[in-house]
Amino acid sequence: MKLPSMASPSFRVLMAGGVLLAASSLWAQAPTKPRAATAAKPTTELAGTEAPVAPPAKTTIVEQIVARVNDKIITTGDYEQALKDRVTGLQQQAQQSGQALSPTALADAKKQLLATLIDNQLLVQRAQSLGMSAETETVLQLDQVRKENHLATMEDLQKAVEAQGENYEDYEQSVKNGILEQKVIEQDVAPRISAATPQEVAAYYNAHKSDFVRPDEVGLSEILIQTSGKPESEQKRLKDLADQVQQRAAAGEDFAKLAQRYSNASSGAQGGDIGFEQKDQLEAKLAKILFALPVGGVAPVQKVDNGYLILKVTAQHHAGQETLEEAKSEITYVLYQQKLQPELTQYLNNLRRDAYITVKPGYVDAGAANDNTQVDLTKFQRVLPSDLPKPTDKPKSGGFGVNGGGGE
Repeated sequence: MKLPSMASPSFRVLMAGGVLLAASSLWAQAPTKPRAATAAKPTTELAGTEAPVAPPAKTTIVEQIVARVNDKIITTGDYEQALKDRVTGLQQQAQQSGQALSPTALADAKKQLLATLIDNQLLVQRAQSLGMSAETETVLQLDQVRKENHLATMEDLQKAVEAQGENYEDYEQSVKNGILEQKVIEQDVAPRISAATPQEVAAYYNAHKSDFVRPDEVGLSEILIQTSGKPESEQKRLKDLADQVQQRAAAGEDFAKLAQRYSNASSGAQGGDIGFEQKDQLEAKLAKILFALPVGGVAPVQKVDNGYLILKVTAQHHAGQETLEEAKSEITYVLYQQKLQPELTQYLNNLRRDAYITVKPGYVDAGAANDNTQVDLTKFQRVLPSDLPKPTDKPKSGGFGVNGGGGE
């Protein structure tokens, strides 16, 4: 079993929150907090994890101030923790892609780190000045983390966080900060972005046709009713539950809401969405079932190693050139992100101009060096107007049943 660290993308996506800490995957990350940066999935095994060694008695640890943002400070501890998490994230990304960590990527991350921490703090302060609250959302998100890690109580979650060397109060605050940051962007920036016109969509498609040549693949959402670790007396009840949920989904009930309520998979917080699976990467039997379903169809309950899996087909790409209509939602999303970039950069520049910011000599705030410095948009995948189509070709979030994994 693994518990996401404060920088874990699974944790960030779960939060539907954080905004400005460095990341790279368009869909997989939503960092937050002034305490730690983020990227790919830096998690730590709970089992056998030793608590950090306490400093010797009578030792005084003095943290220096790296930057001051109005009445708040960023300390050397904040900075070093953020850098550690960021490096871990980059290493995870490189490992998952089968490539070595690029020295350029590492240098860029370090260069932008302090600017990111400052921008995060400015957004949190802006949220507070607007009277925004995130108390309820924070409780719900922490409870979701607890469920995903199969922990019985919130006290168990606190122990698990501390076993990874994290301070639980910092962990909780990071969730809250991420939600506040996201609320500010949704309220102050997103409404300024106009939807892409049909002409803009067509122009993008014609200029990037080669990007829309697809293999046979199917978009999926999942609900996992987990059985691993459950007593034998529970097995029949769980199978009956899976059958009931499948029947409700097949009858047209909102699959995303069912996933949020019943799924034990990490994807449950996002309504069960796990992206696309290529036909040749699926088991032949499962591929035959899924590709025979129409878009919106729900497959029969599948028995997997860790439970019972319910899959819904959300989209299909057939091998060959995708049509403009098929690519429309993805292009609309890309164009929206392109329009968001300058608005968000300008918004942060305005916050900076109205703020009192000082930086300790020896540290560099890249955001102050150039008003044209762009913000990493990979943190803003959740800042979308309600009428904007959801992109249909984002990277997979690591579903449970399709690959038979998950539920550790």
